[in-house]
Formats: sequence, structure tokens, C-alpha cells
Amino acid sequence: MKSILNKSKGKIILLFLLVILTLILCYLSITKGFIHTSYKTLIDSYMNFNNSQEHIIIRSSRVPRTLNSLFVGGSLGVAGLLTQSLTRNKLASPSILGINSGAVLTLVIALTFFPSISSLGLSWVSFFGALLASILVYILCGGLSGDINPMDLTLGGTALGALFFSLSQGILYKNEVALEQVIYWMTGSVEGQKLDVIIKFIPIILIMMIVTLFLGKKLNVFSLGEEMAKSLGMKTLYLKIIIIFIVAILSGISVALAGPIAFIGLITPHIVHKFIGTDYRWLIPFSIFTGSSILLLADIWSRFIVYPKEVPVGALTALIGGPFFIYIAKRRSRN
Repeated sequence: MKSILNKSKGKIILLFLLVILTLILCYLSITKGFIHTSYKTLIDSYMNFNNSQEHIIIRSSRVPRTLNSLFVGGSLGVAGLLTQSLTRNKLASPSILGINSGAVLTLVIALTFFPSISSLGLSWVSFFGALLASILVYILCGGLSGDINPMDLTLGGTALGALFFSLSQGILYKNEVALEQVIYWMTGSVEGQKLDVIIKFIPIILIMMIVTLFLGKKLNVFSLGEEMAKSLGMKTLYLKIIIIFIVAILSGISVALAGPIAFIGLITPHIVHKFIGTDYRWLIPFSIFTGSSILLLADIWSRFIVYPKEVPVGALTALIGGPFFIYIAKRRSRN
């Protein structure tokens, strides 16, 4: 794919501007909403907390919501990039590993048999469900034999996802209370998650992102084709296992914190490829901040699109991502 920027200097400048944009969106996310606040109010809410409505909203809602958007968006952006690299499919997203449906199934089981479970407990249950689904897809698609075929990975993830979703529906049929909670969670929302829950997952996200940054050169070689990479001495199986592991961790945490937010992992790599090209040493950091910016912007927009009510950000990203997916599919079919 031909990129708009070819020189490193231009990419550095663009990355710097993207970081600034992300910080601006974080500020707007904290200060804008049904109740508008200011920079001074933000500072006072931590330095001179007076139990006012504005201070409570900033500390209990806006800051956790902004951090959630920042880290979930970045996680989905880089997970989408890695998924498309692994499957060599520009229409792939992290959900093909059965992550969303695995998280839904474990969430349904937890709410059915442990209705008093805490929000932190639900987050960890969803995370481990997503991780377990990825491991099962990996095993079913030949991971133990040392041969992982990208097409088998896609088909296996889709099939296992359908099975998990059917099991979830069967359990929910007999549990109306769990049904209400699961339906709200499945719309995808960065709102309502507690700060202490988010903070517990942030170190894991940062570690996975740092590890991904060190994979840039290997991914460049892998993108030449698996046979070419093997001829250059690369152990592609180990790289594919690492990619699956990182995608499972990042996507699992994202689903645990915000539910199955659609299309961020699909849209982000296409935008980044258009500007940066095919060098993963640049694609990875750009995907992190682009994913964060998209989700922050979508969340801010969701507060005003039907003002004074709010739209779940997952519904908004699906509304935007659906036409984008059709456009990409049509363009690929023409090519």
C-alpha cells in the first residue's frame, strides 16, 4: 500500500501531533458532557476536593471513563494491526479469535451462578473467558502440532464463537436478571467502570504494548511471506504464538473493561497503513495512539449525538464502522 508519508522526519512530526491530539481529546473527555467543567475544576477536584457535584463527576465518572477509552482504544488498535498481520486479511479483527463470545459466555455463567459478584470479579471473569477462547482456537487450529494456518484460525475462531454465543443464549433463556446486565454490557461502553478496576489492568496493557514495539522488525520480515521469513532464518511459529498471545491479552482486557466495542480494531490499521505504509516499527506506535484517539472521539461524540441523553459508544462505533467495512470489502473485490 502506497503511504502518504515516506520520510522518517515526517512520521516523527505526525506521531508527535497524534500524541498532542490524544492529550487534547483526553482533556475534552474529562471536561465536556451533560455538565461542563473546566481545567480549574479538574485541578481543584484533586487538589481542593469539596464534595461538589462537578468534583464528584470528574473523579468518579469522567477520569475513569477517559482512562478506559485511552487504554481500550490503544489496545484494540494494536490488536487489530497484529490480527491483520497474522491472518494476512485486511478485513480481520481481534474478534475472529472468539474473544468476544468467550467473554460473554463466562460473564453469563458468572451472573447466573454468582449473581452477587463484584464489578472487579466480572472484569476478571470476562478477561479469562476471552483468554480461554483464544487458547481453544489456537489448539483447534493446529497450535499443538506446530502448524498454525491463518485461514484455519479465522474459520476456527468463527465456529467456536458461534458455539459460545449459542450456549450463552441457552443459559440466558432461563435467567432474565442476567439477560438485562449482559445486554447492556454487550452494547460496549467505556462508562461505569470503576477507577480501581481499570488501574489493575493498566500495567498488563503497557507491558503488552512494550513487547509489541520490540516485534517491529520481525513483523516486517513476516509480512514478506511466511516462506520468505523462514528462508531468512525466522522461526515463524514462535512469532505467531506471541502474536496470538498479545492479541488475546489486549483484546481480553478491552472486552473486560468496556465490552465488545466493534470496528476499532478494523478501522485503525487501515488509517495507519494509509499514512505510514508497511513498516511495523512505525505502524505499532501509530496504531496505539490512533486507536485511542478514535475511541476518545467516539465517546465524546456519543454524549452529544442525542443530547441530553447518551448513546453507548459501542453502538456509535458500529454505526461508523459498518459502512467503512462495506467500503473496504467493495474496494478489495474491485482490486
